[in-house]
Amino acid sequence: LEFSAVVEHLSSRWSSVIYSSNMADVEALYKSYGVLADAGDSAGEHSADYEVIIEGTKGSSNAKRLSADFIAKFYAKFPALADRAVEAQLDLCEDEDPKVRLAAIKALPMLCRDGDNSQIGDVLAQLLQSDSAAEAKMVRNALLVMLKKDTRSCLAGLFYQINSGEDLAREKSVSYLGSVVVDLLAEVAHPHPEIEAYILEEGKNALNVLLGADFSSIMLLLRKLKCSTNTAGIQQLAEILTEVGGFSKEDPPTEGDALLRALACAYEASFLCKRGAAPKVFVEFLVNTVLPSFAALPADAQLSAAKALASLSHPLAMKPEDIAALCAPTLQCLMALLPEAPAASESEDAPALPEVNYQTVECVLYAFHQFAKKNSEFMHSDEEAATRLRLLKVRLQFLGLCCQSASKALKASKEESAAVTVKAIQNISLLIKSFLKVPPVYQTTFSLSFAKPVVPVPAMISGGLSTAAEATGAQKRPAAPITAPTSAEMPKRPMTGKEMREQYAVQRASQPQQARTTTSPRGNGGGYYRNRGGQGRGGSRGRGGWRNQY
Repeated sequence: LEFSAVVEHLSSRWSSVIYSSNMADVEALYKSYGVLADAGDSAGEHSADYEVIIEGTKGSSNAKRLSADFIAKFYAKFPALADRAVEAQLDLCEDEDPKVRLAAIKALPMLCRDGDNSQIGDVLAQLLQSDSAAEAKMVRNALLVMLKKDTRSCLAGLFYQINSGEDLAREKSVSYLGSVVVDLLAEVAHPHPEIEAYILEEGKNALNVLLGADFSSIMLLLRKLKCSTNTAGIQQLAEILTEVGGFSKEDPPTEGDALLRALACAYEASFLCKRGAAPKVFVEFLVNTVLPSFAALPADAQLSAAKALASLSHPLAMKPEDIAALCAPTLQCLMALLPEAPAASESEDAPALPEVNYQTVECVLYAFHQFAKKNSEFMHSDEEAATRLRLLKVRLQFLGLCCQSASKALKASKEESAAVTVKAIQNISLLIKSFLKVPPVYQTTFSLSFAKPVVPVPAMISGGLSTAAEATGAQKRPAAPITAPTSAEMPKRPMTGKEMREQYAVQRASQPQQARTTTSPRGNGGGYYRNRGGQGRGGSRGRGGWRNQY
């Protein structure tokens, strides 16, 4: 009992000592802050007080939070201590106390000075990996402040993590570029050609290490650049994709990540081809290199290749002789994908329908439809073409049965993938109908199942804006002032029967004699109403003319 009492006594003594020490640290920081604040423009002469603030990063949690704020506030006054201040602030970003980290991250962009601040951008990009929602939000806000203050250094930190960072840091950096930076290009990049050139160069390097959705995010960023809106910029992006995809090499990629990246390049090139880029190198790679070994590819690579081919096939700005060379390899791949109808059987049971990858079939069938549209002789020029068409129709008819069965099963599902497959089946059915006509008709148009629909921007009802024109920034027309109506604007009372007869008599007197004998407002089937379709008294509903006709 005596020992425990001694321990309790010492603990209380140490707690009071630690508390007193913490309070001393905080008081010292406030004292130095007061000196620097009172000094105003001459605060740079009090370097000793700024050093006290820097040393506060080694104190208690409260002292660290104050130091994080004070370091940033007077940072510009002490260029000789800039490196020490930055290192101290970066140490606080890794502190165990989350409140200290939040304070340090919030103040970090204020330490940007003239010159290279890519170290700060790199640290913020790494901090995007934080598991804390509050901390991740603070990091994104800090990056936004830095992006507007020092765009190049902020982008340098993000691209460094993409090219050399860990997988999670790379993913988070790409996400920030694709969701935040792309929406601010008009503010931070379009007015500065040197920033756009930097993004283009770093984006090209990033494409060499990315795949899938990350690849598409960087390409979206590059397409949104102002320099990529003209013909020269579009062609430059197409050349970048040609180089990154390895299409210019003697031996183009045929497997692994290199093939997946080449397929991603071909798909992204379809957006450029719709704006004037030449599609030949990408289409010929898909048809001549990928389709012959299509069956050996993994399912995801097959779908990627099919999507790229379908996207590039319309519109297709290629010479007729080049398009003619695409038909045979594409049809051969298509016939391998289409299920073969089972042989006739004596059994009464219906044969089991094979599994079909409807999205892949939709894309390849659509691509062949577009190629055949530009080269109609391939399907009905001679006996060989007629045989090709006949065999294709047999496969397509059985595919139609498979589509009907699969569609009924999928419509009951609420999954998003099922809805996409149903859309693909609907498109396949339209293409089947066009091929089964005699001769085949190539007028079918639709949006592919994987294409993102264009959603119109709804009118915003905010601040008195309620129409689409107002939502886009149009000036709202001021309301007309409310005034008492004049005598001319007052509504007139209805005419009495006498006044109507007098007015009619005046009008009748002013008409020629011949006109008065052929028209009358009322009567037994009067001509006036009959000439207007027979509606009125004496017409089809009243007494008069129609009775006299029978």
